[in-house]
Amino acid sequence: MSKGTVYNIQRMSTKDGPGIRTTVFLKGCPLRCLWCSNPESQSFAPQLLFFQDLCTGCGACEKVCPAGAVRMENGVSLLDREKCLSCGACAPACPTKAREMSGRVMSVDEVIAVVRKDALFYENSGGGVTFGGGEPTAAGEFFLDLAEASLYEGWHVTVDTCGFCPEERFDKALKLADLFLFDCKHMDPARHRELTGQDNALILRNMGAALESGKEVRIRMPLMPGLNDSDENLEAMAQFFGRYGRSEIEIMPCHAFGKSKYQALGKPLPPVEQYTPEALREVRERFRRHGLSTVVV
Repeated sequence: MSKGTVYNIQRMSTKDGPGIRTTVFLKGCPLRCLWCSNPESQSFAPQLLFFQDLCTGCGACEKVCPAGAVRMENGVSLLDREKCLSCGACAPACPTKAREMSGRVMSVDEVIAVVRKDALFYENSGGGVTFGGGEPTAAGEFFLDLAEASLYEGWHVTVDTCGFCPEERFDKALKLADLFLFDCKHMDPARHRELTGQDNALILRNMGAALESGKEVRIRMPLMPGLNDSDENLEAMAQFFGRYGRSEIEIMPCHAFGKSKYQALGKPLPPVEQYTPEALREVRERFRRHGLSTVVV
C-alpha cells in the first residue's frame, strides 16, 4: 500500500462532518492562501516548529542537533533555519515541547489502524472518517488508497477540499466519498490567484462536478474582511450556485488561531484582521440580500 505524510490525526472530532469522526490531516497544499491558519499544512515535507515562549534554555536541543542549527546565547536557544534539516532530533530531547515536528510518513495500514480504534463511535453516532489537510487530494494515490480502505471498512467518508485537484483524480474521489466540504474562496480568477497563488478554473470545474454528482456537498467559505466579502463576489457566488439550486453557505470568519504556528515556523504573520461582531452581522446581511443564507461553522 502507498505511503504519505500525515501531520495530525484528530480523534473524537465533531465539526468535520456528521456524528463522531476521526479527521486525518494530510500534509501539503497547492494553494498559498493569504489567511491560512495552518501554515504547517502547506509543505509536503515534515517541518520543525519552534515555540520560543515555551523554551526554558536548558540546552538539550543544542547537544543533539546533528547540523549545528541550534546555539545557546545568554541562556536562550536560537534556531538557524538555514542549517536546520528538520530531522526532528531535537523534538524528543526538549522537556517543555518547545520543539515539535509536524509531519510523519505513514502507510495506509498505519492510518487505518488509528482510525479503526473509534469504529464503535462511528457506528453509534453516524460518524466516520474525514480527510483534510493541507489539501487531501494533493496526496494523490495515498489519499485515494485511504478513501478506498475506509470505504472497505464501511465508514462514512468525508473529504474537506479546496477543489484544486486534477480532474481524473477528483472524479475518482467522487466515487469514494459520501460528503464533500468544499471551499469557495473567490469567484474571480485573477483575484483568486492573488489571494491563493492559483486561479479557480479547475476548482470551479470540480465544484460543478461535485454538485452534479448526487453526493452531499456543503459549500464553505473562509470569510476574510476586505479580501473576499465584496458585493461583487457575493453576487457572483449567488449566480454560480443558483445554477445548481444551492443558496446556503457555511462561513468560516477570519480568526488569529494560527498566529503562534507562523511564529514557530519563522514565517511572517498573514495580513488579515478579524471581524467585529457588528461587522460580521453586516456581512451576513449582505449575503442575505444576494439570496444566500449563511451558517457560521
